[in-house]
This record gives sequence, structure tokens and C-alpha cells, in this order.
Amino acid sequence: MKGRPKYYWLLLSGLIFLLISLITACTQTTSPLFPAIAVSPSSFSFGAQQGGPNPTSQLLRIQNSVGGVLNWSATDDADWLALSPTSGTSGGEIDTITLSVDASGMSAGDYSATITISASEASNSPQKVLVKLIIIPIAPITPTVGYSVSVAISPRSQSGLPGDTMTYSLKVTNRGTEADAYDLSATDDQGWTLTIPPTTSEIASVASEDITLSLTIPEEAAPQTKDEITVTITSQNDSTASDTAVCTAVVGEEQQPPPPTTPASVSISPSSTTTSLGDSFTIQLVIDSTVYKLLACHVEINYDSNVFTAGTITEAGLLGTDILTEPGSGATDGLVKYGITRVAGNTPVPVSGTLISITFTVSDTASSGSYSLDLNNLRLKNENNNEIVQVVDHDGVVVIAE
Repeated sequence: MKGRPKYYWLLLSGLIFLLISLITACTQTTSPLFPAIAVSPSSFSFGAQQGGPNPTSQLLRIQNSVGGVLNWSATDDADWLALSPTSGTSGGEIDTITLSVDASGMSAGDYSATITISASEASNSPQKVLVKLIIIPIAPITPTVGYSVSVAISPRSQSGLPGDTMTYSLKVTNRGTEADAYDLSATDDQGWTLTIPPTTSEIASVASEDITLSLTIPEEAAPQTKDEITVTITSQNDSTASDTAVCTAVVGEEQQPPPPTTPASVSISPSSTTTSLGDSFTIQLVIDSTVYKLLACHVEINYDSNVFTAGTITEAGLLGTDILTEPGSGATDGLVKYGITRVAGNTPVPVSGTLISITFTVSDTASSGSYSLDLNNLRLKNENNNEIVQVVDHDGVVVIAE
């Protein structure tokens, strides 16, 4: 091989560097961030009286709980249930579907339906929501006294999230022989905000009037809290003529998003470095954890100690300024070890960027060629101090030119 001009070897090393760069670029692919469907609440309950008005509509919330864009559609399997709208797009915001029930012509009894939320690109499609409908039979009214009243309420129970206002339909029926007006009052177990008209208009014998009761769930209400509401109807002409009805409100819980479908990654940057004998170069250790909130990390880099000497390690502040460095962090022959943890009060957040920078020096006696910087023993922990199982590593390559 004697007699080759110097530019020949420079050209050859450049071609080697280009080939390694292309191979590295092809292997370092980023997993797509798939959307996921979150629905709330997970079930609904409607109530109506046979031949009476339809129950109040309720809202179903749909949200993309991970990333990307969620193109969802909704269907149901019951003629008496209507959904509006039946499709939408969420990039993270909350979409709502209005659930309306048409109970006209239906017999008394219990009915059920299923709403299916689908999105072809979602990691957890489809999602199911159960809907129940209870139709109460009408008892014939045969007035026997001057003043008598009854009240029916629907739905008997429904759920909502903190801050929601829910409505219930009351049917006040005059079962006496005389026209009458009634005083209304409502109490509940939890002391939440109730709104109800104080009185009805005058109602003719065997006629009815529909009244709306509303309840607002406090923002601080805990999930699964149950509030029992008692409504009392009293004749204005005969205080002994009264009736009560009971309904409940249950605080639902926001659906937790499924585990992220995109892994975190740790990379050596640049992925390929070209240097010469005796020279120094610096690489960065880059972490991409935009899906997870990062509490702590531990990384190790193995290298050929006959070729390189690891020197200065510079912390870049990716995890904040209030940090604890793991004992044993530093450089020894053939190994760079580094660990870091956020201290109390330093809230974990998603991160993306440089963790540390490391300076290496090439030995004067090393041979030209390609050498690897290998990432090993990666451990990233989320905000719950649980190890993140999906971590992808991208090693580095160093080309020493002659």
C-alpha cells in the first residue's frame, strides 16, 4: 500500500464516516406518538315516566389523553338513544357528545344501551360506555280527597365531575279533587348547591307540572362521593297533603390515560464524530422524555480505554438546579457513570435535551479506525419513582482518521 498519496487516505476516511452516518441515521427512528381515547363518565342513567316527558339530556366527554390527533366516531345500539355529534377530532382538548333519550311509546321497564367510541389510530380503541333507562309505569289517578299530591323524579341517579351542574326532572301531579298550588323544597346530605323553584303554578285536578331541579358538584368534591337529595312537595291549602322523592348524585373520576406508547430515549450526540490522534472531542448525552415526567436517571458509557481518556463531565441542568448527583458518578478506565435525582420540591416535568457533556482525548498511540461509545445500564424513573420500562438507547461512533 506504499506510495498512496495522503489525500487518498483522507478520501477513504471520509467515505467511511459518510457510510457510518447513513447507517446510524437509518437505525435511529422515532416511534410515533399514538393518541388514546379517554371518556368520562363511564356510564349513564336516565329515568322517565311512561307517557311523560323525555328525561334531561346528559353530556359524554371525549379527550385525546396522550398525543397526536384523535379522530373519533361514536355509535350506539338503541333506537331510543340519540348522540350528537357522532364524530370529532381532539388534539388534547375535551369534546362533548349530547345524549338524548326519546322514551315516547315505550313500555315501563328497564332498558340498556352501549355507546362505542372508536378511533382507528388510537392505542386503546374502542371504548364502551353503558347507558341505562328506567321507565316508571303510570298509576291511574282516582281522586278521593280534596287535596293530594305526588312527585316523581328522573333520573334517579346520575354522575358528574367536580364543577358540573346536573339537572333532574320533577313531575308534580295533583291527585286531589281540587285545583291546588304547591311549595317545593330540597335538601341533600353533602350540603351542595341546589336550585329549585319555591312554588308551582296552580295545577288542576289529575293534572301535572314539570319542574327542574339542578345540583352543582363542588370543585373539591372527592371521586365516588355520593349525595342523596330529598325533594318535598307540600300543598298550599292543606299542609298534610305532601309527598317526597329521592335522587342521588355521584362524583365520577377522570379516566386515567393509558401508558404512553412512545418510549423515552437516551442518545449520544453527535451520533458520529471524526477526530485525529492526540485530539480532544466532546459529546453530549441527550435524553428525550417528553411523554414521561422525569424524576431521576442513571446512565453508563463504555469505551475503549486504550484509545480514549474521558475527562471533564459538565452537567447541563436538564433536571433543574436542585439535584442530587449519584455517588460514584464520574469517569474511570473504560467507563463513564452518571446518575442524578431531583430533590424534594423540584417537580418532575417532561424533558428533552442535554443531560451532560463529556470531553474525551484520543491517545497518541491509538490506531486509526472506528470505535464505539456504548450506552449501558440505562435507568430512567418517572414522577412516581417507578422505572420507565420503555427506554431506547442510541450509541455513538468515533472515527479516528490517520
